[in-house]
Amino acid sequence: MNELPAIVTQAPYAAFLLEPSGRIADCNAAAAALFGMAPAELCGRQFVTLLDPFSIAKAQTMLAQTIHNGGVQHWELVHRRGGAAPLLLGYTTWPIRDADGAITGIVALGLDLGPTVALTAQLAETNQRLESALKQLERAHADLKAAQTQLVQSEKMRSLGQLVAGVAHEINTPLGYVANNLAFLAERLPALRTAPTDELSWRDVADAIHESQIGIERIAAIVRALRAFARPDEAQLVPADVNEGLASTVRMVRAVSGPRIVIREEYSDVPPLLCHPGELNQVFLNLLMNAVHACRGAGTVTVQTASDGNAITVTISDTGIGMEAATIARLGEPFFTTWPDGGGTGLGLAISREIVTRHGGHLHFQSEPGRGTTVKVALPLQRGDP
Repeated sequence: MNELPAIVTQAPYAAFLLEPSGRIADCNAAAAALFGMAPAELCGRQFVTLLDPFSIAKAQTMLAQTIHNGGVQHWELVHRRGGAAPLLLGYTTWPIRDADGAITGIVALGLDLGPTVALTAQLAETNQRLESALKQLERAHADLKAAQTQLVQSEKMRSLGQLVAGVAHEINTPLGYVANNLAFLAERLPALRTAPTDELSWRDVADAIHESQIGIERIAAIVRALRAFARPDEAQLVPADVNEGLASTVRMVRAVSGPRIVIREEYSDVPPLLCHPGELNQVFLNLLMNAVHACRGAGTVTVQTASDGNAITVTISDTGIGMEAATIARLGEPFFTTWPDGGGTGLGLAISREIVTRHGGHLHFQSEPGRGTTVKVALPLQRGDP
């Protein structure tokens, strides 16, 4: 047999019929077109004469394996084409036998791998561009996270600045009677040296020392609350007592809320929450300050905590002026504020909502004009990474 099978002749792939010696006995039109020759020009030539020198030994091995093993699959050979670019074909071969089983020829069906190689290169280039874009996105995300952290800290410092006057007054009161008691002790000590058995004077001294200790503890508690609020959070989440964070924040807000604002604290037993406690304290401060502001100088703010085993809910309600539905719909928009001009940046609730969302929770507002506002902060006890 010295002709290709008819079904192979019509194939869109390059097909050669090779003699066992490697001479080309026949080829189809697709093969001739790839090499820019007529089929008659290819027939009679040794197959290896079409190959790049580095592929000749591989082609000879391909023919030998076809004869001994019954064929090969996906063998890649590089062909020379005169002045044209080299041609890479992937070959599948099988032997043709006569009636006695002797091999009379080898069919070599070659698939042009040029488009595949080009596509692979294009995909590699695209992948490289995507990796570069991903790295840029990662850098941008890191920059955004850094800016976000800075924004939260800046807003925290702004809120802290609003509290300074009230906190100073809160510290000044116990500091005043500590100073008065020290002056009293300094005055009484000389008399006690001359009358060491005067029990009444010693009782007065003990009372003064006790009052001073209470005052010092009040000052220390305020300082601890300030430090806990102002300290930046660590990168890692830590277990924290939500009640403790609320209590320290309420202490600072109470110092600036005025005598006619009553802040009621109703804490339930809640489990520790894995969180960034400083960030949550920032949320509580923003919500508490808004509640006090809504009371317009007189009213009640109630702080409650509860847990159902799946989440901790912090509820802050006030008896203030309330809000319309249109206002509630805009809460959390950057730079939108219900405070008078110059009273707020419009970032407090936007930052609070973002912090709560990153903790896997959500904020819910319920309000009517003249009927006060209730805000619920739901914080899941178990969640995925933020």
